[in-house]
Amino acid sequence: MQVKSFAMTLGAGMLAGAAVMMMVPKRSQVYKTADDAAKSIKHYVSRKMDDIM
Repeated sequence: MQVKSFAMTLGAGMLAGAAVMMMVPKRSQVYKTADDAAKSIKHYVSRKMDDIM
């Protein structure tokens, strides 16, 4: 049951974050910073997955 609760909370947080990001103008510094952070995390996870496989 804890995994299900975690997944639901994670999904709700992702949904809320996406909704907030849709309201932030794309030219703002906040949007650019969040986008850069997401890209960095994506590249990091991608490299780690390549190392595992």
